Amino acid sequence: MADQSHKLQALVRSLNLIPYLRNHPNLTPMEAAEDLGMTPAELKDAVDRLFCSGVGRNTEELIDLSFSYRDGIEIYNDQGLTQALRLTPTEAGALLLTLESLEAMPGLVDVTAVHSAAAKLRGIMDEKTAAIYDSLATTDPEESEVRAALAGAVDKRKQVRFTYWSMSSNRTSERTVHPARIFIVDGEPYLAAWDESAGKETAGEHRTFRLDRMKDVEVLDATATPHLRELDFNPDSPFGLDHTLTAELEIHQEFTWLAEHYDITLGENLGNGLIAATMPVGSEAWFSRFALGQGDRLRVVGPEKLVQTISEHRQRAIERYTQHSD
Repeated sequence: MADQSHKLQALVRSLNLIPYLRNHPNLTPMEAAEDLGMTPAELKDAVDRLFCSGVGRNTEELIDLSFSYRDGIEIYNDQGLTQALRLTPTEAGALLLTLESLEAMPGLVDVTAVHSAAAKLRGIMDEKTAAIYDSLATTDPEESEVRAALAGAVDKRKQVRFTYWSMSSNRTSERTVHPARIFIVDGEPYLAAWDESAGKETAGEHRTFRLDRMKDVEVLDATATPHLRELDFNPDSPFGLDHTLTAELEIHQEFTWLAEHYDITLGENLGNGLIAATMPVGSEAWFSRFALGQGDRLRVVGPEKLVQTISEHRQRAIERYTQHSD
């Protein structure tokens, strides 16, 4: 998905070169690159991309131009693309909703820049369209307060205490964590934080918490130690699900609804009320907790290494339970 987004952005950038070059016919590639904030190599790549672009597949339907560092850039056939690509009302509205979400999170972003960008978007939208998206962007006051409190805790390095409902275990517990960063996935804000109570063999580990599952959020006076150097965060895959390890599962037929809440792909019917399935594994530690918590609904059958890891986690949990029971 991220790769497709980059390709689309690159194509739009290339197509927007056509009206620019039409309006600046005497610039050399070096001058154009400097004016556009690009390197000469980036400009050449963008122009080269245009050779494969057009309104169809036939030769006469493709953009025709020439590029020379000595003679400049000359466009012979622009296929009518003489205007810069502009946002549609829907696209502008979607961006406005995202900006409205960021505006409610002080300390997370440069609020001045967000306000400026939002104002520019409203400027290109008619009043009715802007009013519609402004109404959609209205957030729950309590949710905004939680975001603001957590963003402030991240900024000021303060510990946070809250009550959290875990969907995987269907349990509610009180957590005290060291907030590291806030990020948004599919419109939902999450907090990445160091949880000292989470580590099995260490003094803690980073956990992810969805904000709408938090209650009674309280920012403490205690200084936070978020262990940022140990935070393995990839904005293109914030949950770490770009790893190659894939779990092989057998899910009881009445619990196939799990695929609606987790990245589970259902397969063939195995009979005896079981459905084959697969699930990408970003963190073996997280997946082990997930598998053990869903033990009455599914079984992990492969790969063997993952099965062994879960078995070891199960054994340690039994030993701890036995020790506390004595």
